Amino acid sequence: MHLKIPRLYDSHTHLLATGEFATGLMLFDLPSAEAIRYVSLQGKTAFRGGWLVGFGWDENKWADKKLPTKQQLDEIFPNYPVYLARADGHTAWVNSQALKALGLESETGLLSEKDHLQSFDKIPPYEKAQQRLQILAASKMFNRAGFTHIRDMSCTDSLWNLLVEMEDAGELTLAIEENYTIHELKQLDQAIASVLMARKQPTRLLRAKGIKVFYDGSLGSETALLSRPYNGEGNNFGKTLWSLEDAEEVLKLTWAAGLEVSVHTIGDEAAHQIVKLARKVSAQGFVGRLNLEHAQVLRSETIQMMKPLHVRCHMQPCHWLSDRKWLQQKLRGLYSYAFPWEALKNAQIPISFGCDSPIEPTSFFANKQALEESPKERIKRFTGDLAVYHGHPDATWTDSWTVIQDDRIQEVVFDGKSLDLT
Repeated sequence: MHLKIPRLYDSHTHLLATGEFATGLMLFDLPSAEAIRYVSLQGKTAFRGGWLVGFGWDENKWADKKLPTKQQLDEIFPNYPVYLARADGHTAWVNSQALKALGLESETGLLSEKDHLQSFDKIPPYEKAQQRLQILAASKMFNRAGFTHIRDMSCTDSLWNLLVEMEDAGELTLAIEENYTIHELKQLDQAIASVLMARKQPTRLLRAKGIKVFYDGSLGSETALLSRPYNGEGNNFGKTLWSLEDAEEVLKLTWAAGLEVSVHTIGDEAAHQIVKLARKVSAQGFVGRLNLEHAQVLRSETIQMMKPLHVRCHMQPCHWLSDRKWLQQKLRGLYSYAFPWEALKNAQIPISFGCDSPIEPTSFFANKQALEESPKERIKRFTGDLAVYHGHPDATWTDSWTVIQDDRIQEVVFDGKSLDLT
């Protein structure tokens, strides 16, 4: 395979978190909860304002399959707050010191969905020098994977200002789209003001796009909102993190400001509710770009409802590689709607592919593998050109390309200069 892909684009990333966990405490190989006592912290930026922060544990990889508890962390780390995010990014394992600092109570020490997301925002930030090193580390990771353009879903004012400084200093080797995440409606006005202020700054490599919200959870944690119960029985359909009334205000106010709205929707019912809501709001005269993030399960009628909207689905085929071992069991009758990239393409709904780093490693080849192997497990084969769906659609944004030969990244040219990938 020989490809020259202009503006190779990872359309859903978390830039600072990618660098944070590349230089920090990674727990993907943690063999058990008790093994946390033996993890080395030497040479890692694992402490954030006095908090020990890590990422990547997964109880499904442990022999007993049991969820961890705060008591285990209290015994090992009694003197400072500990915050360890699960591999799917939807649950945190914390100790009593962390709960006290956050003003929360939990018998188990496990924070999920909104509690997890909001508590993570309350942890003291890294120092500016640490963040700069994390951005450089993340940029190197993306570049080595061939990417010249990324779409970041976790912007803040401090991150934007630092990126502007780094662009001015000639340190950026990525073209970056930025979106500000909010977890409550009361955060919306300030977030909109931040995006509009960022747009006023003259930058060539940075673009402020809009607002991101998490509407549902994840399939792995069985919190993504489905139209049928998980595992085909019981009363667990997943959950939503926003009321439809508040979500409606987000669409109206953000679109009225001329900005995009990006909504995390993994389950079929979550996507259906948001698309239905977008049609309602559009009929009232509020029109704007809607990005559905992940869109892992979509019913056919939902896809048809998208057609009058300005909607783009940002999908991560690599998630199929991680989910395949339990996907059919959890979805049962909804499995035929899983990873509907071909149905979206046939309906002419715009799609962009990404990797959701650091939830998954950033990798063009992992997505290629998923698209090639998924038809063996009854996912409809994708007939589109992966290089097209992984390329940034704006042909005017930087003179950049990636050369792939024999499934290896041979060269990455960013803004007219060949990058050193060593």
